[in-house]
Amino acid sequence: MRSSSRTRLSLYLLIVTLTVLKASHTVAAGMETGCMNADEISVHCGHTPSAHYDSADRLWVAFAQNSHVYVVNSVDQGKTFSTPVRVNESPENIETNGENRPKILTDNDGQLVYVSWTEKTEGQHTGDIRFSRSTDGGRNFEAVRTINDDGLLTSHRFDSLFLAPSGDLYLTWLDKRELEYAAQRGEDYTGSGVFYTVSDDQGRTFADNRKIADHSCECCRIAVAPYGDDGMALMWRHVFDGTTRDHAIAGVGPEGVRTEFSRATVDEWQIDACPHHGPSMAQGHLEDGESVYHMTWFSAGDRHKGIYYGRHALGSGDTHMVRQIDGSAGASHPQVAEWQGVQHLVWKLFDGTETRILWIYSQDDGASWSEPQMLARTTNASDHPLLVSGPDGLQLSWHSRNEGYQVMALPDPGLDIRPFTAQSFAQIKAERAGQPFVLALWSVDCPPCMVELDLLGRLRDQYPELPLVLVSTDDIAIQADAEDFLKDYGLDDMTSWMFADDYAEPLRFSIDPQWFGELPRSYHFDAEHQFQAHSGIMTEAQLRSWLGLQATQ
Repeated sequence: MRSSSRTRLSLYLLIVTLTVLKASHTVAAGMETGCMNADEISVHCGHTPSAHYDSADRLWVAFAQNSHVYVVNSVDQGKTFSTPVRVNESPENIETNGENRPKILTDNDGQLVYVSWTEKTEGQHTGDIRFSRSTDGGRNFEAVRTINDDGLLTSHRFDSLFLAPSGDLYLTWLDKRELEYAAQRGEDYTGSGVFYTVSDDQGRTFADNRKIADHSCECCRIAVAPYGDDGMALMWRHVFDGTTRDHAIAGVGPEGVRTEFSRATVDEWQIDACPHHGPSMAQGHLEDGESVYHMTWFSAGDRHKGIYYGRHALGSGDTHMVRQIDGSAGASHPQVAEWQGVQHLVWKLFDGTETRILWIYSQDDGASWSEPQMLARTTNASDHPLLVSGPDGLQLSWHSRNEGYQVMALPDPGLDIRPFTAQSFAQIKAERAGQPFVLALWSVDCPPCMVELDLLGRLRDQYPELPLVLVSTDDIAIQADAEDFLKDYGLDDMTSWMFADDYAEPLRFSIDPQWFGELPRSYHFDAEHQFQAHSGIMTEAQLRSWLGLQATQ
């Protein structure tokens, strides 16, 4: 067994080395594809690109350059791009400030291509929401249309584009028409309104503009996500009580507002200013029939400072599981997305010298998160990071001045194995407060442990919700070895732990001062967390008795 483990460890180290070399080559290749000629119309030389994949795995990108919006596509996941196609025939002053950028979506096969953006108009902080579409796979675009229908020279900005599964096409934006109307009445008005429109004929026509809420913040992006088959959920920074700039959330449909807006975050950021930090959201699983959304945002409030994550139930208006992701001074512009039940979150971090894109993931609906990993870095100006659903998973879409436009697949999260430190056992018990559970300790170098893992795997097949905590006493440096065994015994779909390093004594002591390292070692904790310990292989009868499971016939 030990020889086999060393062989796997050697292979693991070889794979890590090759991965590092490959990553170095990828960074170098990315620098070669940066903007080599500023006069060239190119996704690498343009500004604030947005990306989208169609069902044929073509990557579509819209970007702004020289007062025009351009569209390109790629059949090799961003290694090469088609010749840019100009969307707006006449030059326009296009908003490109990170929070505000051209947007692009397509129908399933990429024959219908939708593009929106904000045009700055004459006057302070004024603008119009602009839209065009292509019906021939991005070769030609129709005449550009203004979507806001009030005819006022005022602020219509920070558009978001969303295509529902039903085919309903939504545009939402921040709109100051109500400020103009209030001024005519001699009344005060704080912030902007949140407006939207919808098309049920593939962008040929749009419904009249509809107001969702008054008094949004004026200068942050709007996050959008599915709401049912034909609706849109949206989240924006709102002005509560005149000066508090936290976040609100609502749901709309083709017929109108479905859920009036409710408060999504309670950070108590008292500021009469523009934060320039919009939120992000992703649809999660239904909970008790309610639509639940993963949210991430930035705040410098009295209660919360930094980047945060939380979950919101749209029907009840309840926000829960709020936790800080990064409280560093240079942390900004997070985005969250979900892929096959795993939540992913990326953000920027500037340390005074370079900007890094950091990534974490959760395999338990946001209850816990992995340690941050760096995906990319730059020493020059850069855009906000975006997450795009690609052919085989999520991809990071990011533009930086030195490296140009980059699209890179997120790493495979693999098994959810966490480092077990001297504080971990207290965390495990706290997460299971008032609940019984079994703690099973094992090692890759322990043949009797394999017998017990086989038993545990067979019981979990019968009882998927088996309250089981697995801790490997091996150094997490040989995680690949542990993963092999967990896969062999069908225990790879659950969170487990490995000792954080090879100094095992304090880790064993944190569990039980009376345990001296014999394996396998098992504990049954009742609802009050009083425990019974057992050294050696557990029998099925014993385990069933501990957990109150029906005895086998």
